[in-house]
Amino acid sequence: MTGRLRTLLRSAALAALATSSPSFADDWVIEPITGLETPTKPLYGTLDPFYGAISPFYGTLTPFYGNISPFWGSLNPFYGNLTPFWGDLNPFYSNIGAATATSPALSDIGHYWEQFGAQWQGKESLWTGLLTTVQLQTQFNKMVADAQTFWGPSVTATTGKSFQDAFLKPLYAKYGIDPNRPLTLTSMSSTKRSQFFLDWYDGLMAYSGTDRVDHWMREVNWTPAITQQQGSGTRAIIGLLDGTATSDPDIADNVAYSGGYNSLVNGHGVGVASLMVAAHDGKGVMGIAPNATVIAYNPFDATNTASWSAVRQGILSLASRNASVINMSLGQPGYVLHPDWRKIFFDPAVYQATQGRVFVMAAGNDGVVQTGSMRWDWSRDPNLILVGSTDINGNISTFSNTPGDTCLTDGTGACREKLMNRFMVAPGELMLVPDGQGGFVRRNGTSFAAPLVSGAITLLHDRWPWLAQHPKETVDILLNSAKDLGAPGVDPVYGHGLLDVQASQSPLDFNKLQFFEVRKGVMTPKAAPDLRAAGIDTTWEADGVYFNLYEPIGETFRDFSVPVSSLLVGKVGTLTGASEYFQRFVEGRLKDWVSGKTASFSDFTAVRMIDTPTLQVTASTTGPRATYFGSLRPEMPHTAMRIANPSGGFGFSVGFGDGSLALNGQSGFGLATDHDTQGGVNPVLGLASGGAFAAADAKLSDSTTLSVGFTQQRLVHGRSAALTDAERQAYRGVDPFLADGLNIRITHQASAGLTLSASLARVHEHNGLLGVQSRLQSDLGNGAITDTATMSATLEVGGGFTLAASGTAGRTHAGASSQGFSTGSGGILSSAFAFSATKTGLLGHGDALRVSLVQPLHIESGKLSYRSVGVVNRETGELGVVDQRFGVGGQNRPYAAELLYAAPLPGDRAEIGLFGRADLQSDQNVNQFAVGGRLNVHF
Repeated sequence: MTGRLRTLLRSAALAALATSSPSFADDWVIEPITGLETPTKPLYGTLDPFYGAISPFYGTLTPFYGNISPFWGSLNPFYGNLTPFWGDLNPFYSNIGAATATSPALSDIGHYWEQFGAQWQGKESLWTGLLTTVQLQTQFNKMVADAQTFWGPSVTATTGKSFQDAFLKPLYAKYGIDPNRPLTLTSMSSTKRSQFFLDWYDGLMAYSGTDRVDHWMREVNWTPAITQQQGSGTRAIIGLLDGTATSDPDIADNVAYSGGYNSLVNGHGVGVASLMVAAHDGKGVMGIAPNATVIAYNPFDATNTASWSAVRQGILSLASRNASVINMSLGQPGYVLHPDWRKIFFDPAVYQATQGRVFVMAAGNDGVVQTGSMRWDWSRDPNLILVGSTDINGNISTFSNTPGDTCLTDGTGACREKLMNRFMVAPGELMLVPDGQGGFVRRNGTSFAAPLVSGAITLLHDRWPWLAQHPKETVDILLNSAKDLGAPGVDPVYGHGLLDVQASQSPLDFNKLQFFEVRKGVMTPKAAPDLRAAGIDTTWEADGVYFNLYEPIGETFRDFSVPVSSLLVGKVGTLTGASEYFQRFVEGRLKDWVSGKTASFSDFTAVRMIDTPTLQVTASTTGPRATYFGSLRPEMPHTAMRIANPSGGFGFSVGFGDGSLALNGQSGFGLATDHDTQGGVNPVLGLASGGAFAAADAKLSDSTTLSVGFTQQRLVHGRSAALTDAERQAYRGVDPFLADGLNIRITHQASAGLTLSASLARVHEHNGLLGVQSRLQSDLGNGAITDTATMSATLEVGGGFTLAASGTAGRTHAGASSQGFSTGSGGILSSAFAFSATKTGLLGHGDALRVSLVQPLHIESGKLSYRSVGVVNRETGELGVVDQRFGVGGQNRPYAAELLYAAPLPGDRAEIGLFGRADLQSDQNVNQFAVGGRLNVHF
């Protein structure tokens, strides 16, 4: 997002607040509510200062680097792809490099910390007194020298000071270190040493030229890529009930309103807000929703405590300013949910103002398990999530309060719900946040776990804005997408489990997804089939075009965009791999290429059953052939019968199998693969080849013949043993491919050796488009019609030489009245050609050589439109019919060159064959080559 756009959006948010919300003074006076004068406190207490009573978990994790790595390396920050539901998310910043020319490269930074970790472990053994203080001083000085060499240029470029003045001297002063006095090192406690290491790490990473990568990101399954892809919170408003949060420049632009007292509460509010909205700007920390608007209210007075009346007024203020989620990192000691909160939530004014909001509350830091039961007003039940803290290993923090088996009861005392059902956890230890004074600090507490949940809710409300009007459904999504921890299911310690941002952005149950069909203007929900199976590449990739699935959630829904290309199956206009051609050659019937005493390349064996001047009956057949994916060709023999009256110039053919070859009928192209969807002789007609066919021909003159033929195809997917598991999965649920074709051909014998032909064909695909089908029947329910024109010529030069050429041009039209794919007015233009040269008797009697060059079916140009149901108003979630348009064609033009040689050996008991093929610009966008040979012996 550009800075100007961000400024405009922020201005718009401020303007909306100014016109729709009442104005409050910072020093208002509120009458106290009876019985609610027990003060609340920000939830870190003894955890502040940072290294207070909990220390904070050193010991088992000392040295820090060993188990934590330290927030680097194992985190794999930013790099790689995410797959939250379908497709990949682009990694964060494609240009994630150093901010300045002097900033070290990220890969080098990772290497530095790996080396430093090993050195640090050595320092720990020295610090424990196993070696002399002189050795400690020597190695400590080497550590300093290495850091100065690596980080010095970046520190100087950023601060204008030397490494010593800008980094070392302040750090030494903080810990009382004099590098010339080893006793100042050996006298440091284990806790102080760990704290020194963290400050060393965090201080140097400030000069890395990038935003900080922290451990919580991996723990909650979040990377900035999710925010970049799904939305950064621009349309969402967060309510912050906490200490003043306006003192840090990284979040200042996000705070649209700040009310209440002015106390900073030791930077507590700044730290909480940063985890939600800190900018992704290459410096400092990052928030989950960096472009969200924050509406803040500070209920804490100069004593850092808040009265319940101030809490009540703060909630009313935040609700009146349209905050969809209110983060409350405050509470009373000894409870996850103190009973006095009932007098806030069930206050008529508070309930009226917040029944459309989500409350996120920190669970507290006393390390207690809440017991007993709590009476609840179910008629004013708030939408509430309680958040506990985990350490970096995913275990409940020793200081985190937990819900236990506490019951929320009704008026009769019956347990309606357990508190654990509203409880989840998030990281809350060693959280790197701004300190409110221009620096950074690592803090602990459930206060810093809660804003991660609020940030995740903000992403939901930005991606699906209408969810902001459905707080119960929002709560359900967060709780039900959590990663289960502890005992299976909801338990008294972890509740629903650990926040999982990626899972919350994904469908909760793929089996419950729906899609909408549009028929006669009516949208009808349908259960979605399994659309997550890997699709098979098609000629035209619908990049940037999406089909929408819908997940019912309570009284609303969420939509998920699925790339249309993932719905499509089939392959046309591309070359299969050279290895597949080699397999076909090896498994094919090479002996049939050389038939009888006249060498020729043909898949057919013809037998003249009746041969008289007035009647000829000929039967032709082929044996079973190897089937390869990409060809819409059945695994069955070709059989045909031709009845002709030579004297009358009339003939009729009928058969089952290779109809396209029979209807094209050109000498020089006698292999079935010349005419199928991978060949160059009208491959569109090959789409309708594989079933029954019939043709009639009549002489118009002694040298000219008119032929009319019909062929059809009904291909049942999944029956082929040659399909891979992925291909079989991709075709699961796809209807059989149906197509038929009509071909009209005129053949003219121009001279004794030259034959010319021209043909027009129309192919009707009932549920496909150039061989491509969709898993959704409605997408191509109207099918497509392709008209082709083919010109061919065969020249017998003499001496056993035969040259053959064929070229085809096609135009495809498809229409979708209600839903699915349709073509533009110009249709889709395609082309194909083939050329072959055959020489018989090359080296001896009966051998043959054929060289061919082919361009399979190639889409030249065209536009497609995809009509489907989508969200037409993202604020309200209104559904409607939307059209998405994209171009097809223009990819690399595929070519294939092939050489075939076959020869019978003496005695006609054996034959040899040689094979070579080159696929140029194949569908894998690489060139492929294959060569092979075969010896076949008859016994």
